[in-house]
Amino acid sequence: MREHLSLLLMVVLIAGLAGAACGTSGEGEPGSGEKVPFRVCHSLGTWTRPSEEEQAREVWSNPRYAERDAEQLREFFYQDFFAWHGGGSEGFDLGFLHGLWSIEDPSPSPSPPDPQCDAGPGLSRGESISVYLLLHKANDVTLSGNTYRITVEETPAGYQRIEFANLLFPEQPTEEYPQIDYAVVIVDMEGRELARSEDGGLFHERPSEGP
Repeated sequence: MREHLSLLLMVVLIAGLAGAACGTSGEGEPGSGEKVPFRVCHSLGTWTRPSEEEQAREVWSNPRYAERDAEQLREFFYQDFFAWHGGGSEGFDLGFLHGLWSIEDPSPSPSPPDPQCDAGPGLSRGESISVYLLLHKANDVTLSGNTYRITVEETPAGYQRIEFANLLFPEQPTEEYPQIDYAVVIVDMEGRELARSEDGGLFHERPSEGP
């Protein structure tokens, strides 16, 4: 499983960030679809994104990341949404790359532990889906066709890690890590798309339209 998670993180980190992924069929309209219960597994309402100077000092200068493309590191830093697949090293890297090193406990596990939250094989296999929302909070989650839609509200500070069961996971999988075709789309309260992820991959965020 460690090799699987390492490969998954490598794909996420080197994936191209230019452009959004293509739409997924059967997505439905805003507000439509089956309601999917979700849990807030970890949150901190006072977190704010560090400055670029702080991020450069604490993360970008670290030998672990120093050889990575500087512009890609900067784009990761300003992303508001990312998926976590249950790996400890994956959670460490993604948390640091997105500025969560500034909180006292950057662990992806809930504190105090919530027995309903999955921090183990279920996430890596795709039985559950976990998404970090930075400077946003979740309002609801729906499923239409093979597209999950997370409606979020922007907040001046804070982050959440939410988790929900992947209703598309096969009841009797024939392999340990089944291939599941699905998308996760994050929309604002007016239904405007903010970001999209295909099959558990990197979230492609929509450019801000400005005032």
